[in-house]
Amino acid sequence: MIQLNHIALKPHLRSSVSTNSFKPDSDVTSQLKLHRNEVFEGKVLKLLSSGDALLLVKGKSVIAKANIPLSEGTVLALKVQETLPTPTFKLLGIRSTGSNAINLSTILSALKENPWATIYQNIDNLGLPQAEKSRLRELLDDLSHRLFLKPGPDMLKTLIDKSGLSWEAKILKAFINKTIAGDNLNKLIGGDLKGLVSSLLNLKQEEGVLLRKIVSTIENLQLLNHLGLHHDRKLFLPVPIQFPNGPFSMGQLLIHLPRKAKEESGKQRSDKTFFSVTFMLDLSNLGPVRADLAIKGESIEGRFLLAKEDTKLLIENNLASFIGNLKDRGFTIHRMDCQLKEPGIIRHSLIKEIVKEKCNTICLVA
Repeated sequence: MIQLNHIALKPHLRSSVSTNSFKPDSDVTSQLKLHRNEVFEGKVLKLLSSGDALLLVKGKSVIAKANIPLSEGTVLALKVQETLPTPTFKLLGIRSTGSNAINLSTILSALKENPWATIYQNIDNLGLPQAEKSRLRELLDDLSHRLFLKPGPDMLKTLIDKSGLSWEAKILKAFINKTIAGDNLNKLIGGDLKGLVSSLLNLKQEEGVLLRKIVSTIENLQLLNHLGLHHDRKLFLPVPIQFPNGPFSMGQLLIHLPRKAKEESGKQRSDKTFFSVTFMLDLSNLGPVRADLAIKGESIEGRFLLAKEDTKLLIENNLASFIGNLKDRGFTIHRMDCQLKEPGIIRHSLIKEIVKEKCNTICLVA
């Protein structure tokens, strides 16, 4: 299991679920009967005005202080790391009541192993009919070459649309509009990675390990983005990239959408004054590269984080062209620079911007 978050809890124990009159217990570990490496679930009962959360852990309610986003009804899969002096837990997964848990290790493994590339390189070994192999190859080609096409305003929308992240929403829309049958359905399936791979699994069960892996990855990404959009309006998108000279790499894109602001009527509206985009890519020759852009109105400021001096010089030499393209689109560049950083800092997975990896302590207050 890949370790992402540690949750060190410091809660008030009490015997009832009511949020009134907390009665602390002096020996948290013995009351919860905690043992190292034990795995169990805790449910978020209530978010408190202090920013803490009331959890139900092993039949007892506790007040928890955490740096990870929580919502009422969320179920946390936890593993005991330490029992004393403060019980500390490793977060294994998150799910809402009645839904599946987010398997963060599945997403991290996919970003490292790149099943998009593996499937593309092994299409002929999947035992699929020729027509289906062609459909899959065409879709993966379209996805992985998208960044090398002339960029347009719909490029990101197309990437998301074909990635499989919105498959169920497209099916629901087609069902409501009564366009879900025949050629319309085939066209819908052929333009969506989750839809197409899921249909191919029905054709080939025995040799579908790679196909099932990509479906599982997309499903966990959907759950992750549901969490990210709900709490911080963050959307994560893996970007398969097939370079013209052969290498098939994997980029990571994180979009922090404008926050919702309340109007006087109480309705929600989008604050369009600020949003940010982060893109990270790790290449064998250039090393890890991360671009951070903050956009406020028509003003942009950004930075490139790089691990190699040669890569920094390469980016700097092309920075004027990049800035010129942005200006041609009507933007004003407030700042744009390049910085050298340690490789480990740049490679830090962007999904941890959604499920934050900090000291994440939930302290049980005696």
